[in-house]
Amino acid sequence: MCESSVPATRGTLRAGDPLRPGPHAVRTGSIPMPRKSTRPTVATIAGDLGISAATVSYALNDKPGVSAALRERVLEHARTVGWTPHSGAQALRRGRSGNIGLVLVRDPEEVSREPFYSSVTAGIESATSAHGYELMVRFVTGGGSQEAEVFRTWARQRRVDGVVLLDLAQDDPRPALLESLNLAFGLLGHYQGPENFVRVESAEWPDARTVIDHLLERGYDGCIQLTGPAGYAHEERRRTRIQELCAEHGLPHSWASGRYTIDGGRSAFAQADCAVSARPAIIASSDLLAIGALRSAQEAGIDVPRQLGLISWDDSLIAEVTSPAITALSRRPFEMGHSVGDLLVRQIEGQDDIEKVLEVAEATLIPRASTGS
Repeated sequence: MCESSVPATRGTLRAGDPLRPGPHAVRTGSIPMPRKSTRPTVATIAGDLGISAATVSYALNDKPGVSAALRERVLEHARTVGWTPHSGAQALRRGRSGNIGLVLVRDPEEVSREPFYSSVTAGIESATSAHGYELMVRFVTGGGSQEAEVFRTWARQRRVDGVVLLDLAQDDPRPALLESLNLAFGLLGHYQGPENFVRVESAEWPDARTVIDHLLERGYDGCIQLTGPAGYAHEERRRTRIQELCAEHGLPHSWASGRYTIDGGRSAFAQADCAVSARPAIIASSDLLAIGALRSAQEAGIDVPRQLGLISWDDSLIAEVTSPAITALSRRPFEMGHSVGDLLVRQIEGQDDIEKVLEVAEATLIPRASTGS
């Protein structure tokens, strides 16, 4: 028989002995007993100071009816015991949820590999959390109708106070929907509409000229533009602007589209007319599109940059470390996300002195080996 290793001083339960709870018992029968919260509350402070909870609340919220001396006494004790405002209670008092929503109609795994969206999302979260708001991110794969249903659910349940919109389409229905749902929104893009919103837009026209000027400086005589999905308004504007600049300089231009992935870059490259000129350059709308095109070109035996140049509209670490490293526009996506998150929260809180439209600075072109740097 195995003997117990428990010291004899703890005692041994024998038949007939009364049941006694041990020093750490937290159960009565099989029903867990609730543990007492250690979080200091308004009631805790009131009990410690021997005053009413209402007086403590007035002091903490800087309301009239409390003397300066008593208010300071309450505040000092609150600091001592580590009291902090309860976020849920604050939200109820403000009549707001304290949440900002972001819906991405994308595959989550795909987005996790896409540096631009990751940086934008991080920027939004950085700004909203600085204001005490939480960012709620929802991925949907059912297209615009499923995204619209998420907005309706959030509005009905009062889950969010506002929404950030990305990837605006031509004649995008989402701004009108959000206005009808009485949800504030901020957007990243060049949308013009009657709704009340804030927006952050990039310097698309100057950025396009920067890219074409670099292409000309490096001696390329044609342009192959690989865009993201053609339904996005920013891709249509970007394609139109590059076409205009190519025509202005007498450069032949062709284009193809694909998803913002490496496979999307391969697919777009396969559709593109690489014989558009004797020595063309590719302008890809994202770093992953650019890498897909680069791999396809290398597999076809095309020398980059001697026979074919390559420029990405988005810069990232992967564009820098691939071989050859890819010339890219540094557009500061984190800063863009931070700006739209900050403007949206300020609008929600009714600040009158905010800028409704903010244009970020022109992007900086980073020359690398893919254009002969």
